[in-house]
Amino acid sequence: MKKSILMIGASEHDADMLYVSGIFVPDPFIAVKIGSVWHGLFSPLEVDRAHKQSRLDETHLETPWGERAQASGWGKGLAATAAAFLKAHNVSDILVPAHFPLRHAEQLSGWGFHVKAAEEGLFSERVTKSKTEIRHLAQAERLTKRAMQRAEAFLAESSIGSDDILLHPEVAGKVKSKHLRSVIETYLIQHGAMPAHTIVACGRESSDPHHIGHGYLRAGQPIIIDIFPRVLATGYWGDMTRTYLKGKAPERVKKLYSTVKEGQKIGLGMVSDGVSGDAIHRAITTHFDRQGFKTGLLRGRQSGFFHGTGHGVGLEIHEAPRVSTGSGTLKAGHVITIEPGLYYPGMGGVRLEDMVVVQPDGHTNLTRHPCRLEIP
Repeated sequence: MKKSILMIGASEHDADMLYVSGIFVPDPFIAVKIGSVWHGLFSPLEVDRAHKQSRLDETHLETPWGERAQASGWGKGLAATAAAFLKAHNVSDILVPAHFPLRHAEQLSGWGFHVKAAEEGLFSERVTKSKTEIRHLAQAERLTKRAMQRAEAFLAESSIGSDDILLHPEVAGKVKSKHLRSVIETYLIQHGAMPAHTIVACGRESSDPHHIGHGYLRAGQPIIIDIFPRVLATGYWGDMTRTYLKGKAPERVKKLYSTVKEGQKIGLGMVSDGVSGDAIHRAITTHFDRQGFKTGLLRGRQSGFFHGTGHGVGLEIHEAPRVSTGSGTLKAGHVITIEPGLYYPGMGGVRLEDMVVVQPDGHTNLTRHPCRLEIP
């Protein structure tokens, strides 16, 4: 009996399904690898498009296989349809992704198949990006950069009210995070990218790294802007963070910013084939400690540098490899972020993030956008 890889999911949301099929499908379909051949089983709605556009070796209409499943007494559903296809191809052992639906696995086991979940990702090759993938990521990062420039322009055009809350000629009333987020996300949507929970967090909100931001934008306080859109045509993501401050920065915020900026410089300077992500993370942490910015609980809240230095970017916004404590060795072709940050209740936070391609003797920066704190 043969062995097979089986996946069931919607490539609109499942990066592995998109990687294998090369086509966006909003509803779950079946992808099966038998030997060296990838098969796709599609609904009548999708099969003709899949035949023309997908990169699967063989595409099939799922309907006759669903009918075989019912004739075998397995009932309806994609697991039953896959079982009929696998049985017809003399397959008994199935390797499935770690996130494979439990209900499907239980059904297949009950029908006599031996189902094993992969311990790691099915496609280790996804970690190392091809030249085409790097072009897609560079395109995504260019859009991200332009959206960040729109954010900078919005802040530059804003004035400071008597209560230190920003005012903008295109906003009725005082400026909130949602107004600047709208500027960023409108630009991205107009240019074929889908934003996802863009962060515009000011002051106290910026001390929580993933606080999306809801309050007013105030002068004299750090504003973290983290933009990470997905290009709809390719499925690849951009990712970039900058921290700004409208007006003149207090000395403590200047020191916080310069420390993070120097930490990022240290991290970027270490990125190269053969360097461990752990070493990069520890070097930045050591720098922060030496500058007096310790990590730990402060008044019951996490403070300092309490997240990883970076992560891989590709068909997912967060994917392998990680750049953090205990992470492995970087290889040429990895695309990662370097995004150190420091966060303190009462002061706020600072994070700076660039996206880079690991090279044999260094890196190529896809972000290529200057860092500046104060916007007059």
